[in-house]
Amino acid sequence: MEIWNLFTDFIVQSITFFTQEVGVSQAAAIILFTVIGRLVLMPINLVAMVNMVRNKKAIAALKPELDSIKNNYKNQPSEIAKLTMALYKKHNIKFIDKKSVTNMASQGVFGLGTFQALQQIVFNSKFAWIASIAKPDIALSLLVGAITYLSMMMMPGSAEQTSTLLFLIPAIICVVTLVNFPSAIGLYWAASSSTSLLQSLLVNKYFKNQQAQQVL
Repeated sequence: MEIWNLFTDFIVQSITFFTQEVGVSQAAAIILFTVIGRLVLMPINLVAMVNMVRNKKAIAALKPELDSIKNNYKNQPSEIAKLTMALYKKHNIKFIDKKSVTNMASQGVFGLGTFQALQQIVFNSKFAWIASIAKPDIALSLLVGAITYLSMMMMPGSAEQTSTLLFLIPAIICVVTLVNFPSAIGLYWAASSSTSLLQSLLVNKYFKNQQAQQVL
């Protein structure tokens, strides 16, 4: 716990540094700290995203074989699962590996640490239409929900046939959560989700350019 307390104290001190030494508002300090933190974690995140896209492409290439397994063993679900996993292993398709686990762990630690640190700060700043970031704001909560929805929908590797509901549920949870917390936490969430959305757009564009070059 001592290490965790040092981590959250570091976040508090970093935000305080931006406000006192750099001279920006508390709202801007939260956004600035979040963006810098996400940029530091970006290499890990990008590697995980690229891995997701490659898995998606590999599975798409194996679709005829996967369909054949389903047709041949349609009454034997255990055999379908066994042969499918064997096929994935043969083509080195891994849904959970060191890269994805490291990415999830780093994002989780950063998010939880920032969330707890922000609850320790006394806010007296305003931002845009928000009179005080110490209080909840419905408009900000809805905006963050929309950004969260877009970032999940644009996430590299997500299947086109994925139900819209699977993207909406986290966005709705986000809105319901943020209307009960200070807008300061909403600003963190907005900055973090916006960074995720930008990363997804960049990765998607990279693979689209690669695909176009291969066609040429």
